[in-house]
Amino acid sequence: MKSVVQRLQQAGPAWWLGLLAVIVPPSLSAQVSVLDDVSTFRTLGSVLGTPMSDPIWDQQTGQGADDFVGDGTNGYYGFYYKFGQISGVDSLVFRFRFNVLTTQQGSPKFTGNPRIGVDSNGDGKIDLYFGVSTGSGQNVTIDFQNPTGTAIDANTSPNTSALGTNYGTITGSASNYDYGQVTDGSAFLSGSQQNQVTPDAFLTFAVPFSNFASALGANTGQTIDPNFTYLRFVAFTSTQGNAVNQDVYGITGIGTTRYDQGGGFTDYYSSSGQLIPEPATYLQFGVLALAAAGASWWKLRRTRKLQAA
Repeated sequence: MKSVVQRLQQAGPAWWLGLLAVIVPPSLSAQVSVLDDVSTFRTLGSVLGTPMSDPIWDQQTGQGADDFVGDGTNGYYGFYYKFGQISGVDSLVFRFRFNVLTTQQGSPKFTGNPRIGVDSNGDGKIDLYFGVSTGSGQNVTIDFQNPTGTAIDANTSPNTSALGTNYGTITGSASNYDYGQVTDGSAFLSGSQQNQVTPDAFLTFAVPFSNFASALGANTGQTIDPNFTYLRFVAFTSTQGNAVNQDVYGITGIGTTRYDQGGGFTDYYSSSGQLIPEPATYLQFGVLALAAAGASWWKLRRTRKLQAA
């Protein structure tokens, strides 16, 4: 009697291809850059399955440079994401579209504090804050911050969110940070009267997956898998990097609505950028694999019967 291994070897390539479709995750080896064209990024969507958009000029403290824009006009949105390798390191890359390009001595210079909050366990609370710090005269850094607060609803909405001490910091460089005029031509109206047309800006930053997973896992006790840990994000701007007080992407202004009740959370994604319905896709792959296995097994049995005859 032939062993299981021998039987699988005889089953042919169709069976193995089906099996690989189930057990091998999508390739994470694509090379990416903070300079990549915006068309290569994923537009993050809402829980409704549509791209998230943001109202024009709804920033609460008056700085257009910290005002997310992207209402879908001409396909312009304001919150993008991609995953891949930068110099051989798996990395998460985020891009924001802001209402006003700021310059210093003729060169683009951003002086705000955009942040992203992430929920990795589905409880509606932010488990980790991270983003760019570029205060006036400060060197660019990418910071990871722990949520603070002991109230039962802490870090579930803009008015209950507090950003604590840094878990870790990455020095900004040309490989992980870029700020400049948009490359797709958007120029949303700006100013309190919405009567000024100025070039919009892209701010892009990247964080190594290992740093992200370490910081997030330390707060939640989870092992963060790039394909099977599902995350939802909320993006906002902050004057000092310790509170949500300027603009929340996807809603008007800041508001007090819970993030998970229409207050700014994206849909669920894996770190590698797969939308949460992907498990159904894996199920489809499984069905195909079983079908391939069945066909190969039937072919093997038929061949053996013919040989026996």
